[in-house]
Amino acid sequence: MRKNIIPIFFAAIFCSGVQAQNLTGVPPVEYQVELNNEQSEFFTVEVKGSAYERGIQHGEALRKVIRPTLNRFKYDMVSAFLKEAGTDYNWSDYRQFFFDNTGLFQTAKKEAPELVEEIKGIAHGANLDFKDVFIYNLNFDETFWVLEKMTGIDPMLASAKAGLDQVTGHCSHGSVWAAGEATVGYTLDWTRHFEGSQTLIKHVLDDGTVLLTTTYAGTLIGHGINASNGYTFTPHSKFQLAHDIDNGLAQIFIYRKLLEAGSVDKAITLLERIKPAAGLAYTLTDKNGTRTFEVSSNHQTELTTGGQWMAVANVARVNNDLSTSYREALKLTSKQIDMNNLPEAYWQYNDDSVVRYNMISSAIKGKTPEEMTPVKWEALFSKKPINKPVDEKIETSNLWHVVEIDDEYIEYHVSPGNPGNIQLESYRFKYQ
Repeated sequence: MRKNIIPIFFAAIFCSGVQAQNLTGVPPVEYQVELNNEQSEFFTVEVKGSAYERGIQHGEALRKVIRPTLNRFKYDMVSAFLKEAGTDYNWSDYRQFFFDNTGLFQTAKKEAPELVEEIKGIAHGANLDFKDVFIYNLNFDETFWVLEKMTGIDPMLASAKAGLDQVTGHCSHGSVWAAGEATVGYTLDWTRHFEGSQTLIKHVLDDGTVLLTTTYAGTLIGHGINASNGYTFTPHSKFQLAHDIDNGLAQIFIYRKLLEAGSVDKAITLLERIKPAAGLAYTLTDKNGTRTFEVSSNHQTELTTGGQWMAVANVARVNNDLSTSYREALKLTSKQIDMNNLPEAYWQYNDDSVVRYNMISSAIKGKTPEEMTPVKWEALFSKKPINKPVDEKIETSNLWHVVEIDDEYIEYHVSPGNPGNIQLESYRFKYQ
């Protein structure tokens, strides 16, 4: 089910500013795809220039979407969590605590100043308060760890222990590769507070590098491809891993840095030196296959399967740097935790992730990229519990993708709905 809405011109291209020698044959990556807001199911934006300038363009174009989504985040998500935790705190308390009692802003300024400038541009373009937009950009796992520091309660572990569906932990990844080809299926699932703000952004960086990213309006990134260098990444929450919101870099900045690194190898080197604020798994895929790393605030551990396939859900499998709350809940007192000999409760708390991992791995083992077409990925990812569409009970909001890579092309199939709900639209780049 492909929706090819954007033509790629591999003949003459006539645009101002292109050198004469580039007017025939394959155009530069920047000119291979033009987004079309009228035809796409996403809000679409093309931005160019410095980080701040791109932020301004983003904020101006999407200000009518960013404002209500930011309010849902502030009042329907954060304030609701604070109330559920039994506190009298509100958004203003959270906002002050965030800047006074965590190092998230200071670390971002030090480690990713250009991306902080981009957020400033978004805020100015949308005519919104910078501090609000900065916190909104950190709407992923760091939100829970700020709430934990405020209330003394680990929200995700409390939810798991109560037997509640962990609505925010549903990101699923599968990939296969062989002979210089790879294909990835992935859903980035978050809370329905962001439903209706799904955005597709084409970034043209100062050096000409082109990124195509999906995100929620007003934020830096959710997922994407480096269209100039032919690789992609996917992130996966690992709520069980140690986190550090005092000294670590928030994940949304890591996402962008990985995508801007220029290659899978350079992105891995970047991961080796970064201290993250939250525990996640990062998968990096090019034509040669997928590399996956579970990264906590203190360790990085590579996850391998022993084959030319990868499956990832939201439970840590190899990194033993577990959070203090998990260690206490499972009565793990030794310094070295054996991930092959964990209490059964660990897997019970994360049963949804275990089921999804098993479903994906059993379906793709032994498959080739030619066999795992977008249609096949959709058929697999449309099944529950991998697929969790928004309804009265489940609040999951999806960004859903298939990426195909060979030694010349990278193709990005994306939809702002759960698998099978809204047709995939396809964007193809010749990167070699």
